[in-house]
Amino acid sequence: MRAVLAAGLSLLELMATLAILAIVAALALPIYSAYGIRAERTGAQADLLRCAQGMERHATETRSYALAVDTDGDGAGEASTGTVSANICVVETALYAITVQSADGAGFVLRANAASAASRVADDGMLEIDNTGATRWDRNDDGDFDDQNENSWRL
Repeated sequence: MRAVLAAGLSLLELMATLAILAIVAALALPIYSAYGIRAERTGAQADLLRCAQGMERHATETRSYALAVDTDGDGAGEASTGTVSANICVVETALYAITVQSADGAGFVLRANAASAASRVADDGMLEIDNTGATRWDRNDDGDFDDQNENSWRL
């Protein structure tokens, strides 16, 4: 008679497999998280571009970038600064708040900040675009655009 061998994994083999999986997960999770943040930043950049087009439409109609923000919901702008309103653009990102930082007869600055301090993009820094098309990204999240490589959205 032939002896039947039991097929399966020993405890040592199982522990080695779990250790390898843990190492792979530890390496993959930060990469996946960074990819998600980059995707959200790209969405905020698209919103900023769309809102910049809205500011240009407003300036074409009124000959000024001022008074574009609709604060009372009637569809007409009453303020030069504040959260962008539907008459300027429709914001699609949920993790960033898009605001008109400044607007006057000569120009505007739009900014995207994390909508919440608890958001996963809270430490990614603010984004800006102005009426000339100049873009800025506070990569190190220090509150200004004075550091090297912060005068562009490019990595």
